[in-house]
Amino acid sequence: MKSLEQHVLPSSDYYNFSPSALAREHLLHVLCVGEFRYEAGYDLQRADFDSYLLEVILDGWVNIETEGEQLTAHTGQAVLIDCNKPHRYHSDVGWHAVWVHFDGPAAAGYFNLVLRQNGRVFTTHRQHSIYEAIREILMMFRSQQTLSEPKMALHLTQALTAMTEPAVPEPAQDRFGLIDQAVASISQRIGAEPTVAQLAKMVGLSEYHFIRVFRETMGVTPGQYVIATRMSHAKYLLKTTALPIAEIGSMVGYASESMFSAAFKRTQGVTPSQYRAGKLPGSQEENR
Repeated sequence: MKSLEQHVLPSSDYYNFSPSALAREHLLHVLCVGEFRYEAGYDLQRADFDSYLLEVILDGWVNIETEGEQLTAHTGQAVLIDCNKPHRYHSDVGWHAVWVHFDGPAAAGYFNLVLRQNGRVFTTHRQHSIYEAIREILMMFRSQQTLSEPKMALHLTQALTAMTEPAVPEPAQDRFGLIDQAVASISQRIGAEPTVAQLAKMVGLSEYHFIRVFRETMGVTPGQYVIATRMSHAKYLLKTTALPIAEIGSMVGYASESMFSAAFKRTQGVTPSQYRAGKLPGSQEENR
């Protein structure tokens, strides 16, 4: 479709899409996608638009105002805006961009992760990956292919995942990368996890700083994460093997069956034997 907006060149095109109820409930989904060449003087201001906007600037620059911030996006930068909030974008010189309005159950989570990692406007070594993901969606419409909602969701996920990576790939400056190292070390040694001091030393942080950054990134302390990982592995073993409960407890780091059972009941609401039998927390069977 051709845009009817002022200061949008005729060579621009866009496509609206109405997702299925299933996609709206479960998937990242496309609402509108396009490639616009904006002339100088373009100015759009909205109170809300019930979506998130992902845009890659291919040429020129645009001023963006949203949530108290005034930003400028230039050639080669990626932009992510929560259009549920009041926003404005305008330019005195014009710009060329590919863009997609999207939403879905995971949209807010991705937006907050990108915002925390890189901000709303940033230069990234993954710009081409983001551009290609949007372009793949755009080409589905342009070429009149079958519009596969799972494929569109996959491309959106690829673009947003690329945007969550650090804009500049320098591990020493990437707290998410440091915590990823610690998380991998915990997951690879369930039951014999490194101590907090060892994890902090491994990623080059003081113990105090490591605990603070870990909690900010993961939402729990390192100790809480270790217990959650142990319980997740224990639940898998309880449901997929016939191993004795004491052996499973030992495998996930507990010195006795009673210690394992107490930890399991405290965190999961049922004992290991009840969980294996399919009992749910708070069920009548549990309380008998």
